[in-house]
Amino acid sequence: MEILLVATTLAVGVAVLYVTATLRTRIRQNTAPLIDGAVKDISAQLETTVGELKRQLQLMSDELQRDREDTRLEERKIQGRLDHADSRLSSLGSQLMVELETIRRLGEQLGARQDQLSGDLRQLDHQVAQISEATMQFPPVDRAAAKAGAAGTAEEGTARQVLDGREGPADVPGPARPADEALDSPSGPVAAGPGLG
Repeated sequence: MEILLVATTLAVGVAVLYVTATLRTRIRQNTAPLIDGAVKDISAQLETTVGELKRQLQLMSDELQRDREDTRLEERKIQGRLDHADSRLSSLGSQLMVELETIRRLGEQLGARQDQLSGDLRQLDHQVAQISEATMQFPPVDRAAAKAGAAGTAEEGTARQVLDGREGPADVPGPARPADEALDSPSGPVAAGPGLG
């Protein structure tokens, strides 16, 4: 009986091993294509995704490179413009300093000229005052009236000489008065007055 029990146990064990081996083989045969298909699909999707990411990364990298080059170009342009503006400002500053120096010198010359003109005006004012004073002391005489008066005086002198018995030549005028001599003489008080020389 024990032998039969041992034989039955061995037979059951062998059957279980056979069933297990058979099931494992069938499971592998049935699931392996599904697993392989799933792995292949996932691998293809991953490859597609990786390729798309690589392409987008390459586009972004190219765009960043272009932006960097454009930025460098703009920086060089801006630096060139700044250098040009700096040079222009330096040149304008130098010209402005020269112009300011010229204006300062012209201002000094104008100040000196103004001082000279002020002195000349004071001198002219002084001379005008002297002329006015001389004119008030010796008022101007009408020359025609003075000559007529002198002729009349000469005729009166001749008449007096005739009356006195001292008749002289008719064309010789009588003695001139001292005031007439002062007016007719170029060295008289008016001609030699102060400020008229």
